[in-house]
Amino acid sequence: MDTATRTRSHRITVVLCLVLASGILGSQRPSPAREPLVIHGANAAEERAIDWSIRRYREAGLEGMPDLEVYVHPSNRGCRDGIGYYLAGRIDLCTTASSEPYQRKFALHEMAHGWIETNVDGGVLDRFMRVRGIATWNDRSFDWKQRGTEQAAEIVTWGLGEGEIAPLLPEALDAPALARLYELLTGRDPITPATR
Repeated sequence: MDTATRTRSHRITVVLCLVLASGILGSQRPSPAREPLVIHGANAAEERAIDWSIRRYREAGLEGMPDLEVYVHPSNRGCRDGIGYYLAGRIDLCTTASSEPYQRKFALHEMAHGWIETNVDGGVLDRFMRVRGIATWNDRSFDWKQRGTEQAAEIVTWGLGEGEIAPLLPEALDAPALARLYELLTGRDPITPATR
């Protein structure tokens, strides 16, 4: 092989090695951070309440929040005549007239539906329903407080909140009982100061 052929062959080998190395190394780069939360229609106070709520999940070590789209509405019509609604990664909040503690509470509550749906297995939910004496997970013919999905979201909300607002349950529970239910659902201790 003459010198020109050898040089050309060497260049081709170097180029192929570089292409292969950049492909391998390029695939090891960290992927860009995804944006799991998108907020629509919120004023500054509502956006702060939503941001505070998502931070509480992180502070509590509750990873695995699904991607969420949060829509804030000026009236309850956007929330099926309620204050909040969750369905398949979409949260509707109608808390414009609410105080900041309630805006936070309802954001935590609706996010809890998404977190539970994504992270809590059926066996834990069955055990939770047995402990609570709940007949249905989400049968809308039952009162809101009688549904497992709402009780679970209220308990997770309590465990993440600042202790200002008691959970809406069929009966009042003391902090140790709520903490046990929170631990059952999340596998972690609650971060609310209400346990102190």
